Amino acid sequence: MSTRSAKSSSIVRPTRRSVLIGGAAALGSMPFISRGSFADTWPSRPVKFVVPFAPGGTTDILGRLVAAKLSEEYGQQFIVENKPGAGGNIAADFVAKSDPDGYTFIVGTPGTHAINKYVQKNMPYDPLVDIQPVTIIARVPNLMSVNPDVPAKTVQEFIALAKSKPGQIFYGTPGLGSTAHLATELLKSMTGIDIVHVPYKGSAPAVTDLVAGRIQVMIDNLPAVLSFAEAKSVRAIAISTNTRWPLLPEIPTIAESGVPGYDAAAWFTVAAPAKVSKDIVMKLNASVIKFIKSPDGIERIRKLGGEPIGGTPEEMQKFVIAETEKWGKVAQFAKIQPE
Repeated sequence: MSTRSAKSSSIVRPTRRSVLIGGAAALGSMPFISRGSFADTWPSRPVKFVVPFAPGGTTDILGRLVAAKLSEEYGQQFIVENKPGAGGNIAADFVAKSDPDGYTFIVGTPGTHAINKYVQKNMPYDPLVDIQPVTIIARVPNLMSVNPDVPAKTVQEFIALAKSKPGQIFYGTPGLGSTAHLATELLKSMTGIDIVHVPYKGSAPAVTDLVAGRIQVMIDNLPAVLSFAEAKSVRAIAISTNTRWPLLPEIPTIAESGVPGYDAAAWFTVAAPAKVSKDIVMKLNASVIKFIKSPDGIERIRKLGGEPIGGTPEEMQKFVIAETEKWGKVAQFAKIQPE
């Protein structure tokens, strides 16, 4: 045998098993990289907050308020992108199907999280599976208001009036399946009154008709109605939350006005695609809560008619599940047909 042949025959060719074992040994000798290290460098580029409605509404204003503060904290842009349509489903579906890299979030609402599944056919996403909670930014009550010509000055008087005129009193809402719609149907289900729904395309035209007397009552988001109540263009008779509202302590709740257990409000969240790293979710959770619970955050949110909430992702998920069940029962009572 030649020297060359002997050398060739002494070469040991690596097997697949030896490569895997060697690779594992090499990895074992590397420093451990914790999952937290990915969150340590986040955000390293602009972050997108998707708002499911047009600019100017409560959802948009709260989203921009939080985004601006996060931009200051991290020295990185938090950009608000408005994607209106389908009651918020266009934006929510976009976020649910986004790359779960921690750079796309939604400013969610009762519609995107809990109500739309009962009022819209062919939901493109499952809010309890495809959307991961971060935290609740704020809760905004509804204000129950009547046209000044309506003789009722309290909830009890309104209920008595409605029962004396079944099917003759009209209530307005910003649209089918809105929180205002379901909040009023909740009142109907708890009191047995028969009042007729008149859906509008937004709060503004509904309030205009309430002032004009073409409809008699509304239970709509406080910011949409407050200035008209202050101007005495409509008469505010109750707040929809189960406790009185700090900004309007003189106005009683619907619950204390003869409908015990009544509680309805709009709420606004930050949420993420389902597979975003838990470390990033918790980092964002801490930053949002730090702002909304600060004196500046509390003051600015209350000026919008809201109350800061906060809480862990687990607490938000528990809340969303409870709201989903609650509004599902109301939608069934109202015989809402998904469209």
